Formats: sequence, structure tokens, C-alpha cells
Amino acid sequence: MPDPGLMEEEFVGQLNLSLWKRVLRYALGLKRYFIPLIVISAATAGCDAILYLAIRGVIDEAVAGRSDGVLRYGMMFVGLITLQVICVWAFIVLAGKAGQSISHDIRRDVFARLQELSFDYYDRRPVGWLMARATSDCQRLGRLLAWGLFDLSWGLFMMVALAVVMLVLNWKLAMVVFAVIPPLALVSLKFQKLLLQSSRRVRKINSQITGAYNEGIAAVRTTKTLVREDSNLKEFQHLTSDMYEQSVRNALQSAMYLPIVQTLGAAGAGLALWFGGLSAMSDVLSLGTLILFINCSSRFFDPVHELARVLTDIQAAQASAERVMGLLATEPTIQDSPEVRKAISVYQSNPHPDLAIDGRPDRFGEICFRDVSFAYQQGKSVLDRFNLTVRAGQTIALVGPTGGGKTTVVSLLCRFYEPTSGEILLEGVDYRRRSLHWLQSNLGIVLQTPHLFSGTVRENIRYGRLSATDNDIAQAARRVSAEPFILAMEQGYDSQVGQAGSRLSTGQKQLISLARAVLADPKVFVMDEATSSVDTETERLIQHGVEMVLKGRTSFVIAHRLSTIRSADRILVIDQGRIVEQGTHHELVLQRGRYYELYTNQFTQEKQAQLLQADGAIAGNGG
Repeated sequence: MPDPGLMEEEFVGQLNLSLWKRVLRYALGLKRYFIPLIVISAATAGCDAILYLAIRGVIDEAVAGRSDGVLRYGMMFVGLITLQVICVWAFIVLAGKAGQSISHDIRRDVFARLQELSFDYYDRRPVGWLMARATSDCQRLGRLLAWGLFDLSWGLFMMVALAVVMLVLNWKLAMVVFAVIPPLALVSLKFQKLLLQSSRRVRKINSQITGAYNEGIAAVRTTKTLVREDSNLKEFQHLTSDMYEQSVRNALQSAMYLPIVQTLGAAGAGLALWFGGLSAMSDVLSLGTLILFINCSSRFFDPVHELARVLTDIQAAQASAERVMGLLATEPTIQDSPEVRKAISVYQSNPHPDLAIDGRPDRFGEICFRDVSFAYQQGKSVLDRFNLTVRAGQTIALVGPTGGGKTTVVSLLCRFYEPTSGEILLEGVDYRRRSLHWLQSNLGIVLQTPHLFSGTVRENIRYGRLSATDNDIAQAARRVSAEPFILAMEQGYDSQVGQAGSRLSTGQKQLISLARAVLADPKVFVMDEATSSVDTETERLIQHGVEMVLKGRTSFVIAHRLSTIRSADRILVIDQGRIVEQGTHHELVLQRGRYYELYTNQFTQEKQAQLLQADGAIAGNGG
């Protein structure tokens, strides 16, 4: 298993208030929930405080023998309890809705950002690492913002209300209760640091576990084929053991923090009982006031307990907030320049049929690589001063050894990456001065390993152009010779393809992927070894479809089987980021150079494979 921890950002700072300001925007944006919840929190806290005054009134009236006073304060008590019940019910309903809305908004923004980020971002991060941010981290923040934020507001309102009541009744006795607040603050600061560190470690290991799950499920066939189950289990057990240790440490710290807070609160209530009892004996305080003060001093620290719990949750959630907000703050390395965005804005206000969305002429035209160099990692160049000019409508085939730079050439053309130096020109204009939307919407790409989405055959082909009719989809399938096998399926175009096309063969997935690209009607077509993983018969079907599609289009074909590119206008032999040979198939064969060696070696291997297959068939018939 890879180590996702290598890709994990390390957060070592303290509680970051600026970070939480960004997180709070999601809650503040829901004013239809936020404002009523604040009002309800204040009303609930007010009811709690006034209840103690009602209790004091009942006791003092009872001691004085005034039954009408007892009845009056008793009715006040019942009314306050009823109001409090209604407030708590409304609080639970609104907080639940707010939590789901916040989680929804954060997940939406995370997914939108993932769609915008460039390919190099995904090169350094495994799928599980990203899934943890889009699922558990988002859910954690949504729950905290909804419940934690409003529990925090209730606690603050409650403390203020009770503090006011105690100060009004007897400010000296109130100061005795408040004396435990400084040591409480010191304890909170200490545990804040400890909880933050352990929570970060828990969230980091959680990402690694999510990644291990994802990889284990995705690679289950390889695992079983290589009998790697026991090794994978040991590696996974190591991760879960780390998760257990760090989670227990975090839980123990939380378990220590809350009892300390409760102990300090009990000390405050005990001091109030001691000094208040002495005052009551001296007739300085009435019995009702003493009982009220004891209850208030005890309840004064209930919100403190709640605030301590919320603070603990905030420490634990800071790691999630750092990870999610860090992802949302990541800018795509490849994006439209300010000049292009301005041109798009002008075009959108006055669209023209002969112009692209960025306001420039809607033509791809000649493609020119001018002194293009590129490195995926600093100091490891893949292309070195690469030069190539392709006229509109030409078919260019790229061949050469693995790692020579073939895929890099088309990846740069598609602007999945940008040149480290040099420029790529479209009709003499640097393609960075064109919009990404225009460029990539004019490209049709069929990869070596096609990806299909869960759903039907029809839905997967329509992905190339969402406005396509059923007739358009059928025509695209016929053009690439995919319709016969589609109609042979139980439900035809409405047949389910399974997760990632698991119900189809590699060749069938490739034909559907080709039909999807054809439906998009691109100006430039890119095929990255699209026939390398299919049988000879399927290769012929794909090749027939490709020939139909490439007519009149500029195309780049990365070839594994050289027999499929003999009709290309130009064949480039690329090695170590440079063009070492180029020409037509006939010209390169006559040169008897690198291409000739590749072609004759592959031709010999294919003939030997055919002879072995024929011998096996004869032996089988003879048996």
C-alpha cells in the first residue's frame, strides 16, 4: 500500500481563529436558521435564569405563609417551563436542519473545487486521501457548526444571565463563585494544546485508513491473483492499531478535561454554600436567596461544562477544518488568465457565431510546439526543447519506448499540464491566451484504459454531449461499430454497464468510450494507445471506427501496435523527450532506423503469436 501520510499536510499551529472565521461563513450564510437559533438560545437561557427567581419566590412566600404568593410564583414556574420546552423543541429542529444544510454546502464546495483542480494535484494525492475530506471531514464540520456553535451561544447566554442574577442578589457572594474561573481558564488552555495535537494525528491516520480501504477494494483482483491478502491485512492492522492508540489518547485527554472542569465547578458551589450559609445564619440572606444562590452557582458551571465540551470538539474538529479549508483554498495551477476572463465576459455580453467563448476566432488551425520543455518533477525533464508543427487535418502518430514522452506531448496539448518553458501555439496564438473551456471542449480523447460511469450504455455515450438525442447516440455507436454488441445485450442501449464498466469487456468499454468522444464532435482527436489492451478482432472494429472519425480532423495517435498507424500522415519516433525520426510509414521503413527496428520486431512477434495460436488450434482438433 502507498503511504498517504507522505501526501498529508502537517498542521502544527495553535487554534487558528482566522481559519474558523472562514468556516463560520457557512453558518452565517444560513440566516434563516442562524438568527432564530440565537434568539431561541437567549430565550432558553433567560427562562433558566428567571426560573430560579420563581423558585426563590415560592420558598420565601411559603416561609412567610402567603399562599397567594406561592400560587403566583408557582404559575410563573409552570409558564416558564412550558416556554422552555417549546424553545428546546424549536432549537433541536432548527439545529438539525442547519447541520444538514452546512454539511451539504461544504460538500458541494469541496466537490466543485475538486472538479476545478489541475491534474498535478491528483498526481500527488491518492483517492482515499481526498475521499476523507469530502465525507467524514465535511460531516464533522457540519455537525460542529450546527450543534457546537449554538450550544456555545446558549452556554454564553446562560452564564451571563446567571451571573447577572447572582450579582444583583449578592455581589460579594457572586465574586466567591467567580474565583474559580482563572484556574479554569488555565486548565482549558493546557488541554486545548494537547487535544489539538492528538486530534490532528487521529484525522491524519483516518485519511490513511480511508485510502487503504479504497485501494484494497479497487485492487481486489490483483490482490487475490498475487495472494497478497495476508500482507495487506498486516499493513492494515498496523494502521488500525495506530488509529486505536491515538484515539484512546484523545479520549483520555477529553475524559480528564471534563472532570477537572466539573471539580472546579463543584468547588465554586461549595464556596457559595459555605459563605451563604454563614450569611443566612446571620439573617443577612433569606432562605430562598440562599437556595437560589446554591442552585445558581451549581448551574453556573453547567454552561461551563458545555463550553468545555464544545471547546474539546473544536480542538478535535480543527484538524478537519484545516484539511477542508486547505483544499478549498487550493488554486488550480492551470486556469484562465485575467486577459482571457475579461474576453469571456465581453463575449458573454455580446456573443458572435464565428467567435469562441473567449472572444477569439472559433478555429483550431495549425498546432505548433515551439521549444517546449516539461518536467513533472523539478530537475527531471521529460521533454527538452521539443518542436513540432501540425497542419489542420493531419493525423500524427507517436511511437517510441515507454517513458519517452509520447503521453506527455498529448497531455500538454490538452493542457492537462503546461510547458515548463516554451509555448504551444494554435494558429500562431499561445494556447494560454485561449480559454480552457474552449480548448478542452474541442478535444476528443480516448485513453488506453477507458473509464465508464455507473449507469446505462446510453448515458455513458451521452456524456460526450448531454444535449444529444437518442438518434445521435445510435449514430455515434454505429460509426465506431459498437452498435452490434450493444443491441446484443439484454436491454440494448438501456443495459447497465456496472461500476466503472465492470459488466463489459475491455474492448466493449473502449468502443463505448470511442462513441462518446465521437458524439462530442471534436476538432482535434487524441487516442492514447486505445487498442493496446484489446484482441485482434476488437482492434479491427476500433480501427474501422477510428478511420471514420479521423477524416477531416487533426488527430494525435499514440500507438502500441504499429500496424494501426500505417496510414498516418506523419509518424514521430520519440525518445527521451525528443523526435529522433519522423516521416510516413513508407519513408521510415526505407530509412531502416529506429522505426524500422520497432516495426519489424513487432511484426515478427505477431506472426509468431499467430503461428502458436494456429498450432494450438490444430493440436486441439487432433485431440
